[in-house]
Amino acid sequence: MRVKAVAAMIAAVMLLMTGPSLHADDAPTTSKGVSGKVTGTIPLQGMFDSSDGLQMRAREVTIAPGGRIALHHHDNRPELIYLIEGEVTDHIVSEDRKATGTAGMTMTAPAGVTHWVENSGDVPVRAIVVDIVPVK
Repeated sequence: MRVKAVAAMIAAVMLLMTGPSLHADDAPTTSKGVSGKVTGTIPLQGMFDSSDGLQMRAREVTIAPGGRIALHHHDNRPELIYLIEGEVTDHIVSEDRKATGTAGMTMTAPAGVTHWVENSGDVPVRAIVVDIVPVK
């Protein structure tokens, strides 16, 4: 009986130490306080064996304090994010973890990642986002 009680206490402590799991069901489905503009593109047609119909795109993205980019999945769309200003929390649902980014850092979202991002500070987040997307 005593062994069961100790095992239950250890399990409870481990749960508290690891925190709650990230689940897509708990993630926001709409973005809030986000704006962006495309600042440049480069068509990748013929540059690589499988680049036809793709382009590399750069955007400046702003997330207001309390704002967020809703849950989304990077299907064959890798992304680099350079944070100019502010602080973000990246809720990486597909890996059951969170990452914090601050001004001057580069964050990544490789193909296959499911995540959502929030401005976790009290100033606007400004970032340059570079990704590879289909030509529209």
